[in-house]
Amino acid sequence: MADQGYLLEPLDSIIGEKAHFNGEFNLKGSLRIDGILSGKIVSEGKVIVGPSGHVKTNIIARTVIIAGRVDGNIFALESVHLLEDARLYGDIIASNMIMHNGVIFEGRAKITKIINEKEFFNNSR
Repeated sequence: MADQGYLLEPLDSIIGEKAHFNGEFNLKGSLRIDGILSGKIVSEGKVIVGPSGHVKTNIIARTVIIAGRVDGNIFALESVHLLEDARLYGDIIASNMIMHNGVIFEGRAKITKIINEKEFFNNSR
């Protein structure tokens, strides 16, 4: 895999490889998903979908890093990183996007400056 520096970052919450979570996940910190998550994700921090992770919902976060699969739209205040072998079936709205070779992306991307951070997260909940 191309960039694995994200593996060394401290995390606030982890959904393990053999876990399946269905429901709302709201947090101020970071979340790593190595299992399956369905429902709703809102994070004022970073959301990481690991290589074995599968997200079946929209992701609203400051930064989103995908190495696994996402079936849903991504709304990122700062940036979206699609790492090698990531699969995204949905749209992106973000201030910045980085896409590595080997990514499968079926959707549309709108890269735009998101001005009001407070409004971004309050309207997402």
